Parts: sequence; C-alpha cells; structure tokens
Amino acid sequence: MKKPLIILSILIVVFVGCSKENELKKSVFVYDNEAEGLPAYSEWGYNTFGAYYDKDIFISNNHVVPAKIVVSKDTMSFILDGQKGNSDDYSNSYKTMTMTFRLAGFTPQKYSNLTALNDTIFDLKSITCEVLISIDDEKVDTIKIINGTLTFKRAQNLQVDKKPIEVILSGYFEFQAIINNKYVTISDGRFDVGISPDNFYNN
Repeated sequence: MKKPLIILSILIVVFVGCSKENELKKSVFVYDNEAEGLPAYSEWGYNTFGAYYDKDIFISNNHVVPAKIVVSKDTMSFILDGQKGNSDDYSNSYKTMTMTFRLAGFTPQKYSNLTALNDTIFDLKSITCEVLISIDDEKVDTIKIINGTLTFKRAQNLQVDKKPIEVILSGYFEFQAIINNKYVTISDGRFDVGISPDNFYNN
C-alpha cells in the first residue's frame, strides 16, 4: 500500500515542478504608462521586450520565443524575436521582425555563465559589435551604426525549489543607424527575458 503512495507523491512533486518551469516560459506584458505600446522595464523574467523603431514599435509577442542566445567561435549573439507594428490596432498590419546583437569576445559555454553580463555596457559602434535586422524574414541589407549602446543592467540566476532554472537578463538598448540608406533611431529599448537550456545554443 505504501509503494503506490510514494509513487503518487513523486508524480505530484514532478508535476508541480514542471508546471512552475512551464509558467516561466510565458510572457507577461505589462504596459509602460509613459512609453505607449512598450512593456514597462522589469527584472522579473517576464519574457518581454520593446523599443521604438522611429515612430513604429518593435515588441515581443506570444507567437515566438522572445529571446535566444547563440554562441559560435568567438561571438555571442543576443537575438530578440517579435514584431514590428502593433497587433492591437484595427489594421492588424504588423510584420515579423528579428534584431540580433553580435558581441565578439564573449563566449559563455553554458547558460549559467551569462551572469557575467551583470552591469555590462556594450558600445554598439565598436568593431567588436554588430547589429543585424530582418523584417518578414528578409535580411536588411546594410546597417551602419552611428552611435548606441546595449546595456545588461542585471543578469541573475533564478532557482525553483533550489534547482537552477534560468538566467534572467534585463536591460536597455538604443542606437541610431543608417539602415538601407535611411537614417533610423531605435529608442527606449528595454528587455526582461529568461535564458535556459531551451533557448541557449552553443555551436
């Protein structure tokens, strides 16, 4: 009689643990009262990001994983995947958009090493940095950064029941650039995303 009870107890613990981990993958979009259309800055692993793309917006959505880290050779890529335009308007005229920050010289071997980014600022005009953008799966031909920064204000470990689950990366980004021969400003960028073994790739 005790054996079935032990098995049931183990299953309940496993189920509750899995439920907590699955909850962490969801996005919690809390709007910023002072920046229309963008999520408020947070450090809770809400899995959201947003920025103004000139007068348009670039934000996360519930259709794709908002952030991924890809490490290859001597470069780490911080990838934000979402949409350009607001899906809440009546026209529903948004486009898929991906913004990639390629940072040379930092190559974490596992996701837990990302805590080294805490309180780190990257000068996007530096030769060790590169920004790539694709809209509706079409790569933008040329991007020349005029000025700008990517700031990892906080990088913190998250544990559930004393078990490491993910690293929460929170911070800001903004830059001015010449994109396809047009001057563009990306402003008020902010992100709060969780990186776990599921969205960390080491090539």
